[in-house]
Amino acid sequence: MRMIQFISLHKEAACKALRQLLRQPVATLLILCMLAIAMTLPLALYLGVQSGQQVLGQMNEVPTMTLYMQINATASDNHTVEEALKANKQLQKVVFVSKQQGLEELQRSMGNQDLVSMLDSNPLPDAFTVTPQADSPDELAALQTQFEQLPMVESVKMDAEWMQTLYQINQFVHKLLWFLAITLGLAFALVAYNTIRLQILSHREEIEITKLLGAPASFIRRPFLYLAIWQSLLAAAISIGLCYWLNYQTQPLLSAILQPYGVHVVWRFFNLWEVLAILLMVCGLGMLGAWLATRQHLLSFKSVR
Repeated sequence: MRMIQFISLHKEAACKALRQLLRQPVATLLILCMLAIAMTLPLALYLGVQSGQQVLGQMNEVPTMTLYMQINATASDNHTVEEALKANKQLQKVVFVSKQQGLEELQRSMGNQDLVSMLDSNPLPDAFTVTPQADSPDELAALQTQFEQLPMVESVKMDAEWMQTLYQINQFVHKLLWFLAITLGLAFALVAYNTIRLQILSHREEIEITKLLGAPASFIRRPFLYLAIWQSLLAAAISIGLCYWLNYQTQPLLSAILQPYGVHVVWRFFNLWEVLAILLMVCGLGMLGAWLATRQHLLSFKSVR
């Protein structure tokens, strides 16, 4: 019997809160749009970060490094460097490319033009092509610095240095995502707090009479908590709809940008568990704002008495 009464009270509070929203459609729509906009930016950025993981996944091959020896390096110098590279456990593969092999490859790339006859001597240095096991930018940069210290090594070039920039951008966007999620989450709670506070002020006399009649704080607080829940759910639905519209509109543009690089990315959308997590999160933030607003009013009511 007590459980039925408990459910009935919550049902009545939820219906009352919903009717209160529907009685003011314009004001409700403005509030929902404001809340939805505050949510859409971090949600859209989250989708962008998750979609970007596909790009990194399609480019997960480890970049190779090329060590260029000095022009006057001897066979003994090459052997010393080769032994040092083969002893390095951070390398998967070490390939020596002599200056003669380099010239022959250059000649093949030139086609019918006789490059050898145009040169007095071979200007190319001996080189080593190595494939590291490491794939993080920091580890690759440390290896590059380490190889530059080897004797008679002129320079070390990474064939995919731009991948480091890609990873750095990805890390930056992750940090930006967390910053926006926290700040806009707090903004969402503050907006909910202010909205519920205005609702409380408009029903101030009714609340005070109910309190004088001996109603507990939970009875007074319950309709406003459900009001915050309805607002949060409807705002989340609008925000998810905006994200879907953004995905639909930008997918052709994203494909056109990445197609020349041989990368195919499908703009990712939320799965069921992510949608449920979003709804729970925004409901929690809305209820937090409503609880703070009602608590402040109830405390002020006690102080007045």
